[in-house]
Amino acid sequence: MPTFVYRVRKWDGQAVSGQIDAGNIREAAAKLRTDGFFITDLRPAGALPEQQSGLLGKKSTVSDVADKQSKKHKVKLKDLLVFTTQFAVMIRAGLNLVNCLGMLALQTESKNLRDVITQIRYAVEGGETLSVALAKFPKVFPPIYIHMVEAGEASGQLDSVLERLSEHLNREFELRKKVTGALTYPMVIVFVAVMVVFFLMTFVVPTFVTMFQDGGMELPGITKFVIAVSDLCVKYWYLVLAGIFGTFIGGKLYYDSPNGRKTVDRLLYRTKIFGTVIQKLASARFSRTLATLLDSGVMIVPSLELVEKAVGNTVIAAAIQQARSSITKGSGIAKPLEETKVFPPMVVQMTAVGEETGALSTLLNQVADFYEKEAGYAVESLTTLIEPAIIMILGLVVGTIVAAIALPMFDMGALAVK
Repeated sequence: MPTFVYRVRKWDGQAVSGQIDAGNIREAAAKLRTDGFFITDLRPAGALPEQQSGLLGKKSTVSDVADKQSKKHKVKLKDLLVFTTQFAVMIRAGLNLVNCLGMLALQTESKNLRDVITQIRYAVEGGETLSVALAKFPKVFPPIYIHMVEAGEASGQLDSVLERLSEHLNREFELRKKVTGALTYPMVIVFVAVMVVFFLMTFVVPTFVTMFQDGGMELPGITKFVIAVSDLCVKYWYLVLAGIFGTFIGGKLYYDSPNGRKTVDRLLYRTKIFGTVIQKLASARFSRTLATLLDSGVMIVPSLELVEKAVGNTVIAAAIQQARSSITKGSGIAKPLEETKVFPPMVVQMTAVGEETGALSTLLNQVADFYEKEAGYAVESLTTLIEPAIIMILGLVVGTIVAAIALPMFDMGALAVK
C-alpha cells in the first residue's frame, strides 16, 4: 500500500506532520479529515514540492515577490472574489491546501495575483500558516481577509470562513458596482460638457472675433469676456488643460492626505444630500463586515478595529474607534454606538437587540441587507439630482456663449438696416 507524507493542523492550530498508508491520495485525505485534521500538504512519500509544481515556473523567494508586488497596483476586487470563491470550493471538496494554491495559480487570469498565489504556495510548503503567507501581501489581501483566515485556521473551519469571505467580497463588489454604475453617467456628462465648451471657445468663437473686429463696433461686456476666455483657450490651451488636470490631481493628493481626507469627509457628511448617501453606505459596510468577522470567530474588539479600517470614511471610523475604546472598558456595543451620534437609530437598536438575544451577527446581517438596498436607492436619487444640475450649468454656459455672439450680430444687423 502506498505511503503518503502529510502536514496538517489540529483544531487548536497546532502543526503536525507524519506519514500515512492508503490506497490513493484521496483515501489518505479522507482518513486525515476523519481524524479531525486540516490538511496543509499531502503528497506521495519521496515526492518533492517542485515535482508537483513544474508548471508554476521558476521559484523565487516570497520576500522578493512581496517587495516587487508592493510597487504594483492592487489586485482588482473581482479577481480576489473569483480566487476566494474557487479556493473555498476546492477546500470544501477535500483538496489539500498546497494543491489548491497550485491549481489556483495556474488558472487565475490576473498576472499579479498569479505571482502572489505562487509565492503563498511556496511559503505554505515551507511550513508557514496560510494567514502568515497572506499577510506578506497587504496590498492584495486586506486585514479583514487575513484575520478571518487566521480565525478559520485556528478553529479548523477554513472552508466555512472562505465561503463567508466569498459572500462578503461578492456583496462588496455588487455594492461598488451599483454605486459606480449610478455615477458613471453624470461623470460622462461632465466630461462631454467640458469638451463641448472647450471646442466652442477654441474653434467657434474665434471665427466670429474677426467679423466683430472688422465691423469696428463697440462690443457688449459679455462678448468681451467670452472673447478674452476664448483667446486664453487658443493661445494658452496647454495651460488651460494643465490647470484642469492639475486641479484634479491636486484635489486627489489633498484627499489622500490624512488631514485632507478628514476635512472632506466631514464636509460631505454634514451636507444633507451627500451625507445621507455616505451614512447609508457606511452603515451597510459596518454591519456586514462586523457580522462576517463575528461569524468567523474573530473577537469583538479586534473585529471593530478591522471594521474601522474597512468602513471607508474617516467620520465613521472615528466613531467606531470611540465606541471600541468604551467597549474595552467593559461597556456593551449598542450604547457606545449611540453616543457617537453617527449611526442611524436602526443600527443602534438592532445591535442592542442582538446583544440581548445573543444573535448579534444575524441581526447585523439583516441591517446590512436593509442599508445596502437603501444605499442603492439613495445613490439613484442623488444621480437624479446631479444630472439636471449638470445640464442646467451646461445650458447656462452655452447660453452665455451664444448670447455673447448673438448680441453683436443683432447690433450689426440694426446698423445695416439704418
